[in-house]
Amino acid sequence: MEWSVEQLSSSLARTIARFEEEEMGVRPSRVTVMVEEDLVVVHLREVLSPSERALARTEAGQAMLQRFNTLLFNSGSSPSVMEQVSQVLRREVVEVQTSLSSLSGSLVVVFALGEAVHFDQV
Repeated sequence: MEWSVEQLSSSLARTIARFEEEEMGVRPSRVTVMVEEDLVVVHLREVLSPSERALARTEAGQAMLQRFNTLLFNSGSSPSVMEQVSQVLRREVVEVQTSLSSLSGSLVVVFALGEAVHFDQV
């Protein structure tokens, strides 16, 4: 079945929001997804818990949160968010970059896509 860009964006938004809620315990207030040919950009708003917001008040805390989010999105869960995104898009995810704004509590995640992958039907 061919999906429209809107359907893919909606499915990815649900997948990423669920991942963030399950892994971090905070449901983003809003998730925006942009799908291009070989790139997916996800913007999650208000993803910091109260304790993370407090930690983000210091430069060291900001750096720690940034490193943690990078690790989390690259390999921190099972199945990884990379695997989940790959399944939705039916494309290999070859790279993930994250950028966390401690001021706004927003997270931007960029997925670089590779070749099409085929999953066995269960």
